Amino acid sequence: MKLISRKVLAVGAACLAATIGWAQIERLDLGQMVVRADNAVQGTIVASKVTRIDHPRDGVDLFFTTLTIEGRSVYTGAQLKVDVSFPGGFIDATRGVYNSEAPSSDDQKVGNQVVAFYKWSDNMGGDFASNALYASHGGLFRVANAKKGEQVVLGRGEGYAISSNLKISELNQRVALIRQQQPK
Repeated sequence: MKLISRKVLAVGAACLAATIGWAQIERLDLGQMVVRADNAVQGTIVASKVTRIDHPRDGVDLFFTTLTIEGRSVYTGAQLKVDVSFPGGFIDATRGVYNSEAPSSDDQKVGNQVVAFYKWSDNMGGDFASNALYASHGGLFRVANAKKGEQVVLGRGEGYAISSNLKISELNQRVALIRQQQPK
């Protein structure tokens, strides 16, 4: 009887821990994303770098990927070159850490055209300060060339800030309207 009770207790504790430990994925529409992020850049990923940190409080082997994106601010239209970071990444084939919430390796390739929403963080872990990609992989959207030369942001589905494909011109209009409606 005690053995069965211990097993039941252990299974129950494991289920509770797993439930508490699950990441909370935030569903955001475009308005919510624009309000919560500091800015968004539309441009080309021109560089990618992974940083490894050993920290006395936060632990060893903390890895962060930083994408340098050159383009323009979706919020203001101003030319912009910005570093945007997220947890995870690999320095080489054996040194790094996988993060299931990071953008896919295809999405973060140097040369890709993207829209990235970000927010400044004084400490992403290990005292690493950077513009954090907002909503992890949910803050990075690929851009493709459509017919007639217009660029289109590729939607990611329901629950993402850009749920369906959207012309860049339409994204700019929607973001301007959202920002115009915000209290000053």
